Amino acid sequence: MTRLRIGFLSGVRHARQYVDVLAADPRVEIVEVAEEPGVPQWMLDEGRAVADQAGARWSTDPATLLDRAVVDLVVVCSEPTRHAALAIRALEAGVHVLVDKPVSTTLADADLVVAAAERAAGTCSVVNRTHAPALRRARGWVDAGHLGLPSHLDVEFLASGAHFATSVERPELVVDPALSGGGELLNFLGYCVDAVRYLTGLEVEDVYAMAGALFGAGHREHGVEDTSVVSLGLQRGVTATVTLGRVPFAPGTGPTTSSIRILGSHGHAVADDDHPAVVRYSDAGAVTDLDAGRVALDAFLGHVVGRLLDGRAPDYSVADARASMAVIDAAYRAVATRGVAVVHPPTTPRSS
Repeated sequence: MTRLRIGFLSGVRHARQYVDVLAADPRVEIVEVAEEPGVPQWMLDEGRAVADQAGARWSTDPATLLDRAVVDLVVVCSEPTRHAALAIRALEAGVHVLVDKPVSTTLADADLVVAAAERAAGTCSVVNRTHAPALRRARGWVDAGHLGLPSHLDVEFLASGAHFATSVERPELVVDPALSGGGELLNFLGYCVDAVRYLTGLEVEDVYAMAGALFGAGHREHGVEDTSVVSLGLQRGVTATVTLGRVPFAPGTGPTTSSIRILGSHGHAVADDDHPAVVRYSDAGAVTDLDAGRVALDAFLGHVVGRLLDGRAPDYSVADARASMAVIDAAYRAVATRGVAVVHPPTTPRSS
């Protein structure tokens, strides 16, 4: 296989960004965008627009896409509440699957996707930011022993409301639980847990969380949180704190910004999406800087394409996404009970 044939199953959320990256990769051919029948008209319109952007076929019959003779990789880009069902359907067709984050909106559905992936001929991965250069650089410092043993991590992940109109296709995709499945805990905590697991190699065991709608009228209207502070207890007594949310003006220059401070037994380090930063000047004199989220996305999608063309699975599996989903699940339980919640370990779920 010299070129990876890619199809999009739904084009509702993040599909335009992913097409923008993948269409520029000479190793990729985007062949089709398909949507399920019976969805609202705006979803069909979004899917058709994504197909036009990609120069690919447009279909309202996913069966034409879910054919190993037609595509090698299916990218699931629906609203989050359909992620699990569409991922399972694609896995059962035998193709490789890449799911937009989060892998599901419930832990039970994440378990079903894991079970489907274990039965499937293809691989299953989920969009994440573990290929962010700052995070990879920090992991190198940990591996080299510069910090000793990591004992505590402080993670901050913030989205800027100033970019809301351009970074989110429709506000309801992140505030309406019927589409999003939850608020910003569900939207962003997975990135933070991925980083903690990547840097420590440890699993989260206990979670305490507080959450609220401090800034966003849309979040308050739909009864979902826009910010949260989360405490994590990991294996071997390691701890972490996470501050996340969508705030009016995040400290970074792009739509999202992330920083991580690692406190080790012999030193500490900081990984910051925006430092060091590259600033470019256009011919018109305008100043632009590289979006850290876009840099991480470019790196991960390039990794997925390379791995699949080499006949290997991406380094981030659906089991990794399930581990992060289990922490999100515990965080919501902690908010509801105002107590510490235990993270549920992997189970052997029943087939859907």
